[in-house]
Amino acid sequence: MSNSRVRIIKDPEERKQEIIEAALHLFSQKGYEHTTIQDIAKYLNISQGLCYRYFKSKAEIFTATAEFYAQQILIQIRQPFPENMKAIDKFNITIKRLFQYIVKHGEFEANSEVSALRADRLDSISRQIIEVIIPIIKQGNEEKIFNCHDIEKTTKIFIFGLVHTFHEEMPKQDIKNYIKSFLKYLKINLVLILNIKEPELLGEGWENIL
Repeated sequence: MSNSRVRIIKDPEERKQEIIEAALHLFSQKGYEHTTIQDIAKYLNISQGLCYRYFKSKAEIFTATAEFYAQQILIQIRQPFPENMKAIDKFNITIKRLFQYIVKHGEFEANSEVSALRADRLDSISRQIIEVIIPIIKQGNEEKIFNCHDIEKTTKIFIFGLVHTFHEEMPKQDIKNYIKSFLKYLKINLVLILNIKEPELLGEGWENIL
């Protein structure tokens, strides 16, 4: 019996997306440095040549994967909330969704490239997170849970700072402890930034992130 690989013909965009999603899985499990194009091809049971048909290099696959990863983060945080949910609960859930996705793909996060392209991507993610957070803070002000005076400016400074600082300082090892420490730092500062009236309400559910 022949052991040759049976080639399955797929739509080019479907195949390209398969490669991106497989790469995200492997980069998240093994890290960028320890993942090869051969690993990606083997995972999908395709030839390396087929990978090279869509991407010139592993670096190019990583760039496409980073863009897909960013899209998935935004899908996570844009999930609708139950009707009549309080602002503090929406806020806690949004942060939880964001960091749960990051934890799931920790090795990928730790090996993100340092470049102008990466900075632009983080800025894009930040702007879209801001769109989600601003209405929540406005609701929190109305409910007297928050007392934030300049919501738009405060949210921009907080989110841009959060996203860039988190990624710039992330270590390549011991990622979970880094995130645990970062969440503690985040909670302390959010209480001050948003002037939260009942600080004990902030962070509910965050203990389940790790």
